[in-house]
Amino acid sequence: MGKSTLVNALGGQALMATQAIREGDDRGRHTTTHRELILLPSGGLILDTPGMRELGMWDAEDGVSQTFADIDALAEQCRFNDCSHGNEPGCAVQAALAGGSLDAERLRSWEKLQREAAHERRKEDPLARQAERKRWAAIHKSARTHIKSKRGIDD
Repeated sequence: MGKSTLVNALGGQALMATQAIREGDDRGRHTTTHRELILLPSGGLILDTPGMRELGMWDAEDGVSQTFADIDALAEQCRFNDCSHGNEPGCAVQAALAGGSLDAERLRSWEKLQREAAHERRKEDPLARQAERKRWAAIHKSARTHIKSKRGIDD
């Protein structure tokens, strides 16, 4: 479903022009040629723009922190400052998840936004990008060493 089709569905009427999907690949065609701010019957607003396929997160850390203040507060209670909230002992986030006071889907949403924010930081920060490259180089080297050692044992 394209953005204009979605706007029409939310508006309950044909607010934006749409076209049929292509038969060859069942994909939509770009129809929107201008930006338009649409007022929905519910009072919401939607901005329909030509050719926009995704929105990125730029300088969104304050909004994420406000939206997930509960998880940030839990993370501050973790035993280790660099807790990844996975298998570390004393992880307050995992304890809340196990105790039922934190919803697993909410945690997954928070983790996804954290990954997206980190990706944006790496795109903007050459030092962060270099550190990530080094981290992956070490991972690959470790994997190659492990495979070579397994071959030596199996041979």
